[in-house]
Amino acid sequence: MNSRRSLLIACWIVPLIYGVYSVMQGADSNWDIRNYHLYNAFALLHGKIAIDLAPAGMQSYFNPLLDVPYYLMSMHLPAMLVGFIMGVVHGLNFVVLLGICRLTLVDLPEHERNRTSFWLALAGCLTANFMSAIGNSMGDNTTSLFSLGALLVVMTVWPRLAEVRTRVLLVIAIGGIISGLGAGLKLTTVVYSVALCVGLLFAPISATARLRVAFTFGVGVLLGIAATGGYWFVEMWRLYGNPLYPQYSSIFPSALTSSVGVVDTRWFPKSLWEALIFPFVFSLNPFRVGQARLHQGIWAVAYVIFWCWVIVAFVRSRKGALTTSLAPAARYVVAYVAIGYLVWMMLFSIQRYLVAIELCVPLFIYLLLTQLFAYRVARHLTRALLVVCTTVVLVGGAHSWGHDAWAQRMFEVDVPPLPEPRTTTVLLTAGDPPLGWLVPMFPDTVAFATTRSAFPQARPAYDNKIHDIVRQRGGPVYALIPGYWSDGQADAAKDAAELVDSGQALADYGFLLDVGSCKTFLAHIGRGVYPYQWCRISSTR
Repeated sequence: MNSRRSLLIACWIVPLIYGVYSVMQGADSNWDIRNYHLYNAFALLHGKIAIDLAPAGMQSYFNPLLDVPYYLMSMHLPAMLVGFIMGVVHGLNFVVLLGICRLTLVDLPEHERNRTSFWLALAGCLTANFMSAIGNSMGDNTTSLFSLGALLVVMTVWPRLAEVRTRVLLVIAIGGIISGLGAGLKLTTVVYSVALCVGLLFAPISATARLRVAFTFGVGVLLGIAATGGYWFVEMWRLYGNPLYPQYSSIFPSALTSSVGVVDTRWFPKSLWEALIFPFVFSLNPFRVGQARLHQGIWAVAYVIFWCWVIVAFVRSRKGALTTSLAPAARYVVAYVAIGYLVWMMLFSIQRYLVAIELCVPLFIYLLLTQLFAYRVARHLTRALLVVCTTVVLVGGAHSWGHDAWAQRMFEVDVPPLPEPRTTTVLLTAGDPPLGWLVPMFPDTVAFATTRSAFPQARPAYDNKIHDIVRQRGGPVYALIPGYWSDGQADAAKDAAELVDSGQALADYGFLLDVGSCKTFLAHIGRGVYPYQWCRISSTR
């Protein structure tokens, strides 16, 4: 890997390898695709937002633009081809990360710069979060391309940041726009827009120049967010008076939602002490920050090295020792990772949202170790640490978010007869297991509403809204209830228990379940079987 030609070849081969790896994983059946990724794109393309009520819970109102390409591919292309394409797209993170490494390591001899950049980029793409989401639809491995792309663009003009030149400021603005495009598509990515913008304040230039480039980048971010998310904020404001609906309804009150800020707060550190040792907490217990078993140690390693570097740098400065400081480009990468981690912990603390900086952690570790030790020692220590951390991931640390065996089509659903779809209303009676992915398989004129989900309902206003929908449509009303599959057949005991539970929930909303009308239908993701029960219901109001 000493030559640039080898790196160019790797830029083609590595994404293709990730495409193959995605196919090996199977059809994507993660919880989020079964809840809202498929539904949201369908709702956007078919005008469902006007007739449905939160079929995918709170997530029904997330910006659907990111999900549209996956939805269109899944509906029209062979399933395995969709998986391959998604894997290749995610593999492009390697290409961008490789460029970042080369621009950061400009002081190394050319052959060593090429080789070191390759291995650090590859190590970044073998981290637990990234590997666990290869080929899936959750968007973290896709939006990381925007964050890393913005970092790469800014670094191309890093040596000239002090120049008051239109070209330099234009490149900075383009970097901000790229970052903002990702944040508009998936709001969790705004963490890294903040990190990239604030990181510019650590550039080795005058205070005025720092403010100038940070401001220019920030304006670019706003333009990018407006391009991919602005239309959705406006639509949510038009419909509900809240651009971030239904979250932050404490700031933007809505008749249908209870007064909340961020809905999902369970992942945050519970105390200052836990916050201080958080990388060790989620390295030992990945379920503390997510639902997947992601066993890794690289964050704990990076955290220890970072504070060792801070302490050593402080002691050296106090003693007046002559030391080499981080190269300017390296300083930006370190700031990006450190600030990104801090903002992530304060806003979300959900592990899979770390992808955009976790990809850079091997480079982060390498840069700081070169400040703590002689170069040869730092290089060998980096190699040993990354080999151990990567081995942990590859031998089982990156567990899948959910896959099924491949079939010709990604999604197949047996839909019951619907003689009057334009007047039919369907109530979903569960948020877990999620049922939102079934909605796109029905005629787009059928109205769907959920009764139990993470949506922050304000009752009885929410209940009244459901009954208003039913009355206005004037047709039959059905319940779509989870079913269960075991040993190649419906699990009668679990199905019966679910009917009892759903019947009680429906009664709480003013509906009577006709148990005798219930029938089981099959739905498939790949070859995976996801049955559901279809029952007549009637209003008791």
